[in-house]
Amino acid sequence: MNLNKKQARYAGIALIAFGLVTIFHLWWAIPSALLAAGGVVIYQRQKAIGRTGEAVQAALWGLGLAVLMLVDFIFPGALLLGGASLLMRGREAEVEARAMALVGRFSRRRASAAPVMSAPQAPAAPQRVTIVETRETASGTETVRLS
Repeated sequence: MNLNKKQARYAGIALIAFGLVTIFHLWWAIPSALLAAGGVVIYQRQKAIGRTGEAVQAALWGLGLAVLMLVDFIFPGALLLGGASLLMRGREAEVEARAMALVGRFSRRRASAAPVMSAPQAPAAPQRVTIVETRETASGTETVRLS
């Protein structure tokens, strides 16, 4: 079996995830994770072919149902998702722009809140400075280098 790099990466991630689920007995989280992943995959595919409306609706339902399953609020939550889905019909591009702005704001906050770790640096060694002086004389331009 010959896997390319992308397939090998996905297989590795799946194995690690399966190992974590097994170790910590997180079997209850698998349906939510599959719903969320499905919503993201459908969003990416529909967005790639230019169907923004369908992409945003898929993300809403996939991620929304995943969250509702995690908080055990399925039936009333599905009614709320249905209402939100109907209200955003025709305005999916605007909703997507606002969601991306919100995600961008959180990622900038997280990046600015993270402490910056840098390796200690040695003091800078003195550097040699060369001064170049240019003078105009009657015969032309003369350059004098001072070190």
